[in-house]
Amino acid sequence: MSLSLAAEQELIHRAQWGDDLAFEELIEANSPRLFRTIRRLCQDDGEAEAVLQETFWRVWRNLAHYHDDRPLFPYLVTIAVNQLRDSWRTQRWLDDTGLDESADQIAQDAPSPEGQLLALQDREQLARALQQLTPAYRAVIVLRYQADMSYEEIASALKLPVNTVRVHLHRAKTLLRQSMENENG
Repeated sequence: MSLSLAAEQELIHRAQWGDDLAFEELIEANSPRLFRTIRRLCQDDGEAEAVLQETFWRVWRNLAHYHDDRPLFPYLVTIAVNQLRDSWRTQRWLDDTGLDESADQIAQDAPSPEGQLLALQDREQLARALQQLTPAYRAVIVLRYQADMSYEEIASALKLPVNTVRVHLHRAKTLLRQSMENENG
């Protein structure tokens, strides 16, 4: 369920005035997309679910201070990424087993068993290449291509200058391309 900015603002206003049902609607509207984004950035579904719940809990606690002149989703991503940054400081690599949904879609669109096998191999190769990226590079790739966020939204979420986001994204794509080419010979 996708909300227009006006509808989202109305729900935020109602939630700020204590309307629990309005906040539940905001959760329902943003949870699937936010979960997919978080899942690409963390270890497993359980961790992603915990981060998702904590994100909404933090939003609920600070909703009175939220200014609704911008979409809620980038704000949610910022909170989730800030939570994950703590765990990234202690982890060098992140598991990216969350590509299963994408792989299932690719496999469904493949016209033949051979095409399905090639799609599966491509997905596995991409997952290996993504694992080799630093958390900072992986984050910009996931936020840009999974969460479909703009450069400005990514910069805000990661607290980076827009040009740094562009550089990280360029370098991450270059590293992914090189890794894929090296593996293919």
